[in-house]
Amino acid sequence: MVAKISDRPIDPEGICTRVAARLIEQLGCLDIAPDSPVWEDLIRADGQRIGELRIYRGRGVIEKVVGSRFVLDTPAIESHSLIVFTRPDSPIPHFVLDAVRFGPQASFHVDLLPKRDLAVSLSYVDGCYSPLSVIKAEIERNERFKPGNAPIRQRAFLSPWMALYTHDPAHTMEALGYVERYFAHWAQLLRTKTAELDPDSALIERDRAHRRLVFSRDVDPVWGTLDRAIGPRTVDRLLAVLTD
Repeated sequence: MVAKISDRPIDPEGICTRVAARLIEQLGCLDIAPDSPVWEDLIRADGQRIGELRIYRGRGVIEKVVGSRFVLDTPAIESHSLIVFTRPDSPIPHFVLDAVRFGPQASFHVDLLPKRDLAVSLSYVDGCYSPLSVIKAEIERNERFKPGNAPIRQRAFLSPWMALYTHDPAHTMEALGYVERYFAHWAQLLRTKTAELDPDSALIERDRAHRRLVFSRDVDPVWGTLDRAIGPRTVDRLLAVLTD
């Protein structure tokens, strides 16, 4: 089913659905065809279907989009994610979004994964990330949003503008507003014509190595948690799609 922008009440699924709809309807950067998206069931170790994986073929600078969702009763988790991968030789960051409901709380995580070394790329930082500073500062001042727990070691593989916050589900619409502002900035980068964002074959190997670290059990402890919740085989499949 093709996602459509709607006025339905916003929940974690709605956050990802809104962004997917903008990719399809406004940016036109996904292929909708008999073989795109590819759908796969997510099956727990006990054989129970807990969710689904969707892989869209991209257009232009977008290589692919990976969406996933799963729901567990014990522990009580509803998880939705959407990751937009730009082509390996493109300096435009990957767009990463997670929206989760766990017990009585909710959280969101949004980031633009760097494709260049930020420490030696000042113009890249100023073009791709500095405009997010105002949004990030607003979230930090908002007492309804509490910083999430990401280990310092893991943060080294993300951007300093990564937003990870927990909140009461009643404030999910407000969370969506922050996510959509991050997304709007990222979408503008797709239309930006500067030498800093021109394709660069030297980035291909760096991107491959970076993805294998960002989406790995060794760096992100959430995958170990998911091993116990949904089973290593299902986690292995998710990681394979994200690092391929």
